Amino acid sequence: METKEKSNSAERRRAKRTYASFIEYCRAEDACSKKLQAFTENISATGICIFINEEIEANSLLLITIYLLDGSAPIETKGKVAWIRPSSFLATQDRKHFDAGIEFVEIAEKDRNRLVDYTSKYNEEIPPSKK
Repeated sequence: METKEKSNSAERRRAKRTYASFIEYCRAEDACSKKLQAFTENISATGICIFINEEIEANSLLLITIYLLDGSAPIETKGKVAWIRPSSFLATQDRKHFDAGIEFVEIAEKDRNRLVDYTSKYNEEIPPSKK
């Protein structure tokens, strides 16, 4: 039953997802006076899921720099927080952690195409990093 549920949710997604590495982000309204880092849970050509240490309101706009694990040039994009929820991955008493789903609202077509290629190539596996 669990496999079928996973399969159904994957079928509803608009694009293939795979691993990324980490991102730097800031709130668009802050004019990037303070950049924060976050690990990614997965990425697609339409959005990204990140693991963060702060609660961000849904619909917040973020300026994002994405660093892919294949060592290629970073991707600059603007995203909107589609959802946020407490993370079950890591929880401590003195600090909260969140998973946030971010939809890309401004991304260069060449970068979206790079993400399509990246997720197709590394679907369900971790890409090797170039050193």
